[in-house]
Amino acid sequence: MFLAVRLYAQDEPLLKPGRIIFYNVENLFDTVKDAEKHDEEFLPTAKTKWDTKKYQVKLDHISKVLAAMLDSIQPIAIGLSEVENRKVIEDLISQPALQKFNLGIIHHESPDERGIDVALLYNKDVLSEVFDAFLRVEFSFDTADKTRDIVYFKGYMTEEFPIYFFVNHWPSRRAANGDSEKKRLTAATVLRAKIDDIYKGDPMARIVIMGDFNDNPDDKSLTFLCSGNYKYPLNQNLVDLMRLPQSRHEFTLKYHEQRDLFDQFIVSKNLLTSDNPYYIKNSATHIFKPLWIMYDDPKYGLVPSRTYLGTYWVGGYSDHLPVYIDILFH
Repeated sequence: MFLAVRLYAQDEPLLKPGRIIFYNVENLFDTVKDAEKHDEEFLPTAKTKWDTKKYQVKLDHISKVLAAMLDSIQPIAIGLSEVENRKVIEDLISQPALQKFNLGIIHHESPDERGIDVALLYNKDVLSEVFDAFLRVEFSFDTADKTRDIVYFKGYMTEEFPIYFFVNHWPSRRAANGDSEKKRLTAATVLRAKIDDIYKGDPMARIVIMGDFNDNPDDKSLTFLCSGNYKYPLNQNLVDLMRLPQSRHEFTLKYHEQRDLFDQFIVSKNLLTSDNPYYIKNSATHIFKPLWIMYDDPKYGLVPSRTYLGTYWVGGYSDHLPVYIDILFH
Protein backbone atom coordinates (compact mmCIF):
# COMPACT_ATOMS: atom_id res chain seq x y z
CA MET A 1 0.00 0.00 0.00
CA PHE A 2 1.33 3.41 -1.02
CA LEU A 3 0.83 6.24 1.44
CA ALA A 4 1.16 9.95 0.82
CA VAL A 5 1.02 12.26 3.83
CA ARG A 6 0.40 15.97 3.51
CA LEU A 7 0.35 18.85 5.96
CA TYR A 8 -3.08 19.76 7.29
CA ALA A 9 -4.13 23.36 6.95
CA GLN A 10 -7.81 24.32 7.16
CA ASP A 11 -9.17 27.82 6.68
CA GLU A 12 -12.78 28.64 7.43
CA PRO A 13 -14.77 26.07 5.41
CA LEU A 14 -17.08 27.09 2.60
CA LEU A 15 -20.41 25.83 3.85
CA LYS A 16 -22.34 26.18 0.62
CA PRO A 17 -24.02 22.99 -0.67
CA GLY A 18 -21.64 20.78 -2.63
CA ARG A 19 -21.75 17.81 -4.97
CA ILE A 20 -19.87 14.50 -5.00
CA ILE A 21 -19.72 12.80 -8.39
CA PHE A 22 -18.61 9.43 -9.67
CA TYR A 23 -18.05 8.82 -13.39
CA ASN A 24 -16.66 5.84 -15.26
CA VAL A 25 -15.31 7.78 -18.22
CA GLU A 26 -14.78 4.70 -20.46
CA ASN A 27 -11.20 4.31 -21.61
CA LEU A 28 -9.71 7.76 -21.18
CA PHE A 29 -6.36 6.89 -22.78
CA ASP A 30 -3.73 9.14 -24.27
CA THR A 31 -2.27 8.33 -27.69
CA VAL A 32 1.23 7.33 -26.55
CA LYS A 33 2.41 3.73 -26.16
CA ASP A 34 3.34 2.82 -22.58
CA ALA A 35 5.75 -0.12 -22.46
CA GLU A 36 4.38 -1.16 -19.05
CA LYS A 37 0.75 -1.45 -20.20
CA HIS A 38 -1.41 -3.28 -22.70
CA ASP A 39 -2.69 -0.05 -24.21
CA GLU A 40 -2.33 -1.11 -27.86
CA GLU A 41 -6.07 -0.72 -28.46
CA PHE A 42 -5.80 3.04 -28.01
CA LEU A 43 -3.03 4.10 -30.35
CA PRO A 44 -3.06 5.71 -33.81
CA THR A 45 -1.88 2.38 -35.26
CA ALA A 46 -4.71 0.37 -33.68
CA LYS A 47 -7.93 -0.67 -35.39
CA THR A 48 -9.64 2.07 -33.40
CA LYS A 49 -7.27 4.66 -34.94
CA TRP A 50 -7.17 6.47 -31.62
CA ASP A 51 -5.48 9.79 -32.36
CA THR A 52 -5.07 13.29 -30.97
CA LYS A 53 -8.31 14.54 -32.53
CA LYS A 54 -10.39 11.76 -30.96
CA TYR A 55 -8.58 12.22 -27.65
CA GLN A 56 -9.37 15.94 -27.62
CA VAL A 57 -13.04 15.25 -28.40
CA LYS A 58 -13.14 12.78 -25.52
CA LEU A 59 -11.62 15.31 -23.10
CA ASP A 60 -14.04 17.99 -24.27
CA HIS A 61 -17.04 15.69 -23.86
CA ILE A 62 -16.16 14.40 -20.40
CA SER A 63 -15.33 17.88 -19.12
CA LYS A 64 -18.64 19.23 -20.39
CA VAL A 65 -20.58 16.45 -18.68
CA LEU A 66 -18.86 17.24 -15.38
CA ALA A 67 -19.33 20.98 -15.85
CA ALA A 68 -23.04 20.49 -16.58
CA MET A 69 -23.36 18.54 -13.32
CA LEU A 70 -21.72 21.47 -11.52
CA ASP A 71 -23.61 24.25 -13.25
CA SER A 72 -25.27 25.55 -10.08
CA ILE A 73 -23.35 23.86 -7.28
CA GLN A 74 -19.71 23.59 -6.22
CA PRO A 75 -17.82 20.28 -6.42
CA ILE A 76 -16.63 18.59 -3.26
CA ALA A 77 -15.05 15.51 -4.85
CA ILE A 78 -15.15 13.65 -8.17
CA GLY A 79 -14.31 9.97 -8.43
CA LEU A 80 -13.13 8.72 -11.82
CA SER A 81 -12.51 5.27 -13.22
CA GLU A 82 -10.93 4.07 -16.48
CA VAL A 83 -8.28 6.79 -16.60
CA GLU A 84 -4.92 5.71 -17.99
CA ASN A 85 -2.55 7.96 -16.05
CA ARG A 86 -2.12 11.25 -14.26
CA LYS A 87 -1.47 13.10 -17.52
CA VAL A 88 -4.95 12.39 -18.91
CA ILE A 89 -6.45 13.64 -15.62
CA GLU A 90 -4.38 16.83 -15.84
CA ASP A 91 -5.52 17.27 -19.44
CA LEU A 92 -9.13 16.76 -18.33
CA ILE A 93 -9.16 19.37 -15.56
CA SER A 94 -7.33 21.79 -17.87
CA GLN A 95 -10.28 21.85 -20.26
CA PRO A 96 -12.05 25.22 -20.44
CA ALA A 97 -15.23 23.82 -18.90
CA LEU A 98 -13.40 22.84 -15.69
CA GLN A 99 -10.68 25.46 -15.34
CA LYS A 100 -12.65 27.55 -12.83
CA PHE A 101 -12.47 24.79 -10.21
CA ASN A 102 -9.48 24.45 -7.89
CA LEU A 103 -9.13 20.67 -8.18
CA GLY A 104 -6.48 18.51 -6.57
CA ILE A 105 -5.62 15.07 -7.98
CA ILE A 106 -5.23 11.81 -6.08
CA HIS A 107 -3.87 9.14 -8.42
CA HIS A 108 -1.22 6.50 -8.74
CA GLU A 109 -0.46 3.73 -11.21
CA SER A 110 -2.43 0.58 -10.43
CA PRO A 111 -1.20 -2.87 -11.50
CA ASP A 112 -4.14 -3.39 -13.86
CA GLU A 113 -2.77 -4.96 -17.06
CA ARG A 114 -4.65 -2.59 -19.37
CA GLY A 115 -3.36 0.36 -17.38
CA ILE A 116 -6.72 1.77 -16.34
CA ASP A 117 -6.80 3.35 -12.90
CA VAL A 118 -9.16 5.08 -10.49
CA ALA A 119 -8.63 8.61 -9.24
CA LEU A 120 -10.15 11.22 -6.98
CA LEU A 121 -10.40 14.92 -7.73
CA TYR A 122 -11.12 17.11 -4.72
CA ASN A 123 -12.00 20.77 -4.39
CA LYS A 124 -9.11 22.36 -2.52
CA ASP A 125 -11.32 25.32 -1.60
CA VAL A 126 -13.62 23.01 0.36
CA LEU A 127 -11.65 19.92 1.35
CA SER A 128 -8.39 19.98 3.26
CA GLU A 129 -6.52 16.70 2.84
CA VAL A 130 -4.89 14.84 5.71
CA PHE A 131 -3.64 11.84 3.76
CA ASP A 132 -4.36 9.48 0.88
CA ALA A 133 -3.53 5.85 0.34
CA PHE A 134 -4.15 3.03 -2.14
CA LEU A 135 -5.52 -0.35 -1.08
CA ARG A 136 -4.09 -3.25 -3.08
CA VAL A 137 -6.53 -5.99 -4.17
CA GLU A 138 -4.78 -9.32 -4.83
CA PHE A 139 -6.16 -12.78 -5.58
CA SER A 140 -4.49 -15.72 -3.85
CA PHE A 141 -6.39 -18.06 -6.19
CA ASP A 142 -5.27 -16.22 -9.35
CA THR A 143 -1.97 -14.45 -8.78
CA ALA A 144 -1.52 -13.68 -12.48
CA ASP A 145 -4.58 -11.41 -12.60
CA LYS A 146 -4.05 -7.80 -11.55
CA THR A 147 -6.77 -5.28 -10.86
CA ARG A 148 -7.27 -1.67 -9.87
CA ASP A 149 -6.24 -0.42 -6.45
CA ILE A 150 -8.84 1.35 -4.29
CA VAL A 151 -8.25 5.05 -3.62
CA TYR A 152 -8.52 6.00 0.06
CA PHE A 153 -8.67 9.67 1.08
CA LYS A 154 -9.21 11.38 4.44
CA GLY A 155 -9.95 15.07 4.62
CA TYR A 156 -11.81 17.81 6.45
CA MET A 157 -14.70 19.99 5.31
CA THR A 158 -15.28 21.31 8.84
CA GLU A 159 -12.71 21.65 11.57
CA GLU A 160 -13.96 18.81 13.78
CA PHE A 161 -15.42 16.10 11.56
CA PRO A 162 -13.28 14.26 9.00
CA ILE A 163 -14.73 12.55 5.95
CA TYR A 164 -13.37 9.39 4.36
CA PHE A 165 -13.61 8.68 0.63
CA PHE A 166 -13.04 5.39 -1.21
CA VAL A 167 -13.02 5.17 -5.02
CA ASN A 168 -13.41 1.72 -6.57
CA HIS A 169 -13.41 -0.13 -9.87
CA TRP A 170 -13.90 -3.78 -9.07
CA PRO A 171 -13.08 -6.73 -11.38
CA SER A 172 -15.30 -7.18 -14.40
CA ARG A 173 -17.79 -9.96 -15.10
CA ARG A 174 -15.92 -11.17 -18.17
CA ALA A 175 -14.23 -14.21 -16.57
CA ALA A 176 -15.79 -17.40 -17.89
CA ASN A 177 -14.52 -19.69 -15.12
CA GLY A 178 -16.76 -18.35 -12.37
CA ASP A 179 -13.94 -16.49 -10.62
CA SER A 180 -15.24 -13.01 -11.36
CA GLU A 181 -17.71 -12.96 -8.46
CA LYS A 182 -15.02 -14.34 -6.16
CA LYS A 183 -12.72 -11.50 -7.22
CA ARG A 184 -15.31 -8.86 -6.45
CA LEU A 185 -15.89 -10.48 -3.06
CA THR A 186 -12.13 -10.22 -2.50
CA ALA A 187 -12.26 -6.49 -3.28
CA ALA A 188 -15.21 -6.12 -0.91
CA THR A 189 -13.28 -7.92 1.83
CA VAL A 190 -10.23 -5.65 1.42
CA LEU A 191 -12.39 -2.55 1.56
CA ARG A 192 -14.51 -3.79 4.46
CA ALA A 193 -11.38 -4.55 6.51
CA LYS A 194 -10.18 -0.96 6.09
CA ILE A 195 -13.61 0.43 7.01
CA ASP A 196 -13.77 -1.75 10.14
CA ASP A 197 -10.32 -0.44 11.07
CA ILE A 198 -11.57 3.15 10.69
CA TYR A 199 -14.62 2.42 12.83
CA LYS A 200 -12.41 1.10 15.63
CA GLY A 201 -10.73 4.48 15.93
CA ASP A 202 -13.74 6.60 14.95
CA PRO A 203 -17.12 4.88 15.58
CA MET A 204 -18.95 7.87 14.09
CA ALA A 205 -16.78 8.05 10.98
CA ARG A 206 -18.39 9.71 7.97
CA ILE A 207 -17.65 7.50 4.99
CA VAL A 208 -18.42 7.87 1.27
CA ILE A 209 -17.73 4.87 -0.96
CA MET A 210 -18.17 5.29 -4.70
CA GLY A 211 -17.29 3.40 -7.81
CA ASP A 212 -18.03 1.01 -10.62
CA PHE A 213 -18.48 -2.21 -8.66
CA ASN A 214 -19.42 -4.42 -11.64
CA ASP A 215 -22.19 -5.69 -9.37
CA ASN A 216 -25.70 -4.49 -8.61
CA PRO A 217 -26.80 -3.39 -5.12
CA ASP A 218 -28.39 -6.76 -4.31
CA ASP A 219 -25.39 -8.85 -5.36
CA LYS A 220 -23.36 -10.73 -2.77
CA SER A 221 -20.27 -8.51 -2.81
CA LEU A 222 -22.21 -5.36 -1.99
CA THR A 223 -24.54 -6.85 0.61
CA PHE A 224 -21.40 -8.13 2.35
CA LEU A 225 -19.67 -4.76 2.10
CA CYS A 226 -22.64 -2.97 3.65
CA SER A 227 -23.08 -5.41 6.53
CA GLY A 228 -19.62 -6.87 7.12
CA ASN A 229 -21.39 -10.21 7.48
CA TYR A 230 -22.03 -12.89 4.86
CA LYS A 231 -24.76 -14.57 6.90
CA TYR A 232 -26.90 -11.59 7.91
CA PRO A 233 -26.55 -9.06 5.08
CA LEU A 234 -29.55 -6.92 6.08
CA ASN A 235 -27.93 -5.75 9.33
CA GLN A 236 -26.17 -2.83 7.65
CA ASN A 237 -24.02 -0.04 9.05
CA LEU A 238 -23.33 1.19 5.52
CA VAL A 239 -26.20 2.09 3.20
CA ASP A 240 -26.22 1.54 -0.56
CA LEU A 241 -28.03 4.58 -1.91
CA MET A 242 -28.61 2.89 -5.26
CA ARG A 243 -31.19 0.45 -3.89
CA LEU A 244 -34.08 2.85 -4.50
CA PRO A 245 -33.10 3.53 -8.13
CA GLN A 246 -32.76 -0.25 -8.56
CA SER A 247 -36.34 -0.70 -7.36
CA ARG A 248 -37.39 1.74 -10.09
CA HIS A 249 -35.49 -0.26 -12.75
CA GLU A 250 -33.11 2.59 -13.47
CA PHE A 251 -29.64 1.97 -14.90
CA THR A 252 -26.19 3.48 -15.26
CA LEU A 253 -25.27 1.16 -18.11
CA LYS A 254 -27.39 -0.85 -20.48
CA TYR A 255 -26.61 -3.67 -22.90
CA HIS A 256 -29.56 -4.65 -25.06
CA GLU A 257 -32.35 -5.31 -22.53
CA GLN A 258 -29.98 -5.73 -19.58
CA ARG A 259 -30.12 -2.78 -17.18
CA ASP A 260 -27.40 -2.53 -14.53
CA LEU A 261 -26.58 -0.17 -11.68
CA PHE A 262 -22.88 -0.88 -11.29
CA ASP A 263 -22.09 2.79 -10.53
CA GLN A 264 -23.02 3.47 -6.93
CA PHE A 265 -22.65 5.46 -3.74
CA ILE A 266 -22.51 3.66 -0.39
CA VAL A 267 -22.36 5.79 2.75
CA SER A 268 -22.26 5.53 6.52
CA LYS A 269 -25.70 5.87 8.11
CA ASN A 270 -24.79 9.05 9.95
CA LEU A 271 -24.56 10.94 6.65
CA LEU A 272 -28.28 10.40 6.16
CA THR A 273 -29.44 12.46 9.13
CA SER A 274 -29.55 16.23 9.38
CA ASP A 275 -28.37 15.99 13.00
CA ASN A 276 -24.85 15.98 11.58
CA PRO A 277 -22.82 19.10 10.63
CA TYR A 278 -23.11 17.94 7.02
CA TYR A 279 -25.42 15.38 5.46
CA ILE A 280 -26.72 14.03 2.15
CA LYS A 281 -29.67 15.94 0.74
CA ASN A 282 -32.80 13.75 0.63
CA SER A 283 -30.60 10.71 1.40
CA ALA A 284 -30.48 10.16 -2.35
CA THR A 285 -28.19 9.24 -5.22
CA HIS A 286 -29.01 10.76 -8.59
CA ILE A 287 -28.20 9.49 -12.09
CA PHE A 288 -27.24 12.22 -14.53
CA LYS A 289 -28.94 11.37 -17.83
CA PRO A 290 -29.75 14.35 -20.05
CA LEU A 291 -30.73 13.36 -23.57
CA TRP A 292 -27.56 14.86 -25.04
CA ILE A 293 -25.37 12.14 -23.47
CA MET A 294 -27.73 9.36 -24.58
CA TYR A 295 -28.19 7.45 -27.83
CA ASP A 296 -31.67 6.41 -28.94
CA ASP A 297 -31.10 2.87 -30.16
CA PRO A 298 -33.88 1.92 -32.62
CA LYS A 299 -34.25 -1.51 -30.99
CA TYR A 300 -33.32 -1.03 -27.33
CA GLY A 301 -34.24 2.59 -26.64
CA LEU A 302 -32.11 5.10 -24.78
CA VAL A 303 -28.61 3.94 -23.84
CA PRO A 304 -25.49 5.89 -22.79
CA SER A 305 -23.75 7.32 -25.84
CA ARG A 306 -20.37 5.62 -25.85
CA THR A 307 -17.07 6.40 -27.56
CA TYR A 308 -16.90 3.35 -29.84
CA LEU A 309 -19.21 0.69 -31.21
CA GLY A 310 -16.70 -2.10 -31.64
CA THR A 311 -13.84 -0.35 -33.42
CA TYR A 312 -16.11 2.25 -35.04
CA TRP A 313 -15.70 5.67 -33.46
CA VAL A 314 -19.06 7.32 -32.79
CA GLY A 315 -17.61 10.10 -30.65
CA GLY A 316 -19.94 9.75 -27.69
CA TYR A 317 -19.26 10.28 -24.01
CA SER A 318 -19.10 7.05 -22.02
CA ASP A 319 -20.88 3.71 -21.84
CA HIS A 320 -21.71 4.56 -18.20
CA LEU A 321 -23.85 7.34 -16.80
CA PRO A 322 -22.40 9.46 -13.99
CA VAL A 323 -23.98 9.49 -10.53
CA TYR A 324 -23.93 12.10 -7.77
CA ILE A 325 -24.99 12.99 -4.25
CA ASP A 326 -25.43 16.46 -2.77
CA ILE A 327 -24.11 17.52 0.63
CA LEU A 328 -25.75 20.18 2.77
CA PHE A 329 -24.11 21.95 5.72
CA HIS A 330 -25.59 23.42 8.88
